[in-house]
Formats: sequence, C-alpha cells, structure tokens
Amino acid sequence: MQPDPLLPDPLLAVRGLSVDFSGVPALSDLSFDVGPGEVLALVGESGAGKSVTARALLGMTPRGATVSGSVLLHGAPVTAADWGRRIALVPQDALSALSPVHPVGEQLALAVRSVQGLSRKDARLRARSALEEVGIPAAQSSAHSHEFSGGMRQRAVIAMAMVNRPELVVADEPTTALDPETQDKILTILRERCAATGASLVLVTHDLGAVGAHADRMAVMYAGRLAEYGPVDRILVRPLAPYTEGLLACLPTAGTPHKSRLPTIPGRPPAPGAVAAGCAFAPRCRYATGRCHTERPAPRAVDGREVACHLDHLESV
Repeated sequence: MQPDPLLPDPLLAVRGLSVDFSGVPALSDLSFDVGPGEVLALVGESGAGKSVTARALLGMTPRGATVSGSVLLHGAPVTAADWGRRIALVPQDALSALSPVHPVGEQLALAVRSVQGLSRKDARLRARSALEEVGIPAAQSSAHSHEFSGGMRQRAVIAMAMVNRPELVVADEPTTALDPETQDKILTILRERCAATGASLVLVTHDLGAVGAHADRMAVMYAGRLAEYGPVDRILVRPLAPYTEGLLACLPTAGTPHKSRLPTIPGRPPAPGAVAAGCAFAPRCRYATGRCHTERPAPRAVDGREVACHLDHLESV
C-alpha cells in the first residue's frame, strides 16, 4: 500500500474545497494538508486557481463567490477572528498593500496594537524589531512606502505578516515584480522568518525553480483541480501527471542553448466553466485516450503522492 500523502496531524486541513462565481466553478473539490512548519507550494499556469485557493484559505473570496468544503486550522474552521492573528497574508502587490500616507513603522505598530493590545511605545518597538528581522534598519521605520525600493516594500509586507507571529502565512506570488536575484532573497527571508517562528507557509507561485529551492511539498493545479500533490523532491525528479511533466519540460536546463526557444505545452487552459466531462487536460495531453475525454480522473495514491490521471503506467510505479 502506498503511504497516504495527507498528513496525520496537519496544521491546515483542506477538504473538498470548491469555489463558484455565479455558478461558474473556479475550484473543484480540492483536498490537501499543510504540516506544522512546512512550506507547501501551489503551482500551475495562470488561471489554474492558485490565487482563488489562497483567498479561500483566508476566507477572503470576493462577493458573489459560493464556497463549499472545509478549511480547518488545528481542526477548527478558519474565521475572520484568525486574520492577522493565526493566519497572515503576504500579497502580490506590496505597494497597494501599504498605505502611502503613513510611515511603514506606524502601519506595523497599528497591526500589533489591533491584535496584541500593546501600548503605542511597545507596539512601535515590536514593529521596529519586525522590520529589522527582514533586513530593514529600525531607523527607516519612519519612511513611507514610496521611499522604499520594490524589494524593501516586499520585505515590509513580510514583516507586517509576521509581526504577530501567525501560525500560517499565505504568500500570493510575493515576488512577481522583482528581478531574479531579489526574488530569491525575498523568498529566503520569508522562509527563514517562518522557520524562526515555527509558522507554516503556503506559497503561490509559477516559478518551479523557487519551488525546488524553498518548498517541502507542492500541489500542481490545473483548471481549478489538483493534478499532482506530494513531496517536491519526488515530483520534480519524476513527475507522474502529464501536466506536471509538461510544465517541467518548459524549464531551461544547464545545456539549453543561449536564446533558443523553450518547449511549450500545446493549446491553452480551458476557460472557467468550459471544462468538459473528462480530464480537463486531455485536449492538450499527448497521452490522452478516449477514456480521458469522457471520464474525469479521481486522485489516487501513487509513489507517496496523489495523481489525478487515468494513465495505465501509473499502476506499475
């Protein structure tokens, strides 16, 4: 029997999570776990449902969304009272997340006071300490967000997320607008801060290189469903789902000639609500059979992970 990839005692347990917008499905029947102190990466093409999943974990889906299934933190449903206390968000756009009219340190101090009820003086001290923990000198706590570089702004929102010592941090594409060197530095800081406080991290990203460097497990998403889910070292070395295989084939390698055209997955992801009865990836899959176009594959345990695929060769893995 293959080991169950769902953890026996997870910090976060997601079961049957589905999200519809006016009857159009954006997520369908997602189930996964995040262990204590673990980094789980949500990966996939644009439109796969990664950001919707992140917002659903926080209970921050937009108006008009219908959410079903369960999101449990230590076995209890996540509520609005958990925001900023037990769960925190590192957003994609740091400039929009930070107030343009208040000093960055004051914004962090307000977050501390609203949760911990500290005095103004103690909250400011805690805010300065949080900024120093991400590499921003305390002397710059009086600066405004427009005075920071892009990398410093992203460090500031990490400090804001971590200032109240949450148990779970959700980071939604936190390095999109940064250069590669700064991206790696920011992800390293985020991972190290979570490790220092014992927090778990859900990292939404399209960067598979970052996943290999910073994540413990990964959930590969396609058309609002999980295609493959399990340990990073297994999936990146030997992907089983055809979609995961296709994503990894698009990455450059050490032997890729300079300026050469990288492989791509033929076709396009389906529009929301346009998924047919079978496997959503079947129209783009080179292995697809007639069954793939008529029957949706259920996730099954293979080689210490879960894979949603009909392929016969998985039986012999």
